[in-house]
Amino acid sequence: MLLALRGVGKVFSNGVTALSDVDLTIREGDFLSLLGPSGCGKSTALRLIAGLATPTSGLLDWRGSSAADRSDIGFVFQEPTLLPWADVFDNVWL
Repeated sequence: MLLALRGVGKVFSNGVTALSDVDLTIREGDFLSLLGPSGCGKSTALRLIAGLATPTSGLLDWRGSSAADRSDIGFVFQEPTLLPWADVFDNVWL
């Protein structure tokens, strides 16, 4: 198993529930697409998987460990996140 989400939820500090009780298992070699309308939690799910956010409930298991280093995960943000004062190398290095 590459990734498993078990009962994962995310509630923001303003009380908005982005994800609730998500169960998902991805195995090595699987191909996954997240589809849905704006605001349904796709980006939040990606941020949780990449370790850029912490779930408020449930467990996220990456390669057999809930606290594993997930620095080998990457994705492209839907909004620009480049630092305008940095060069290409420094922006990619982030």
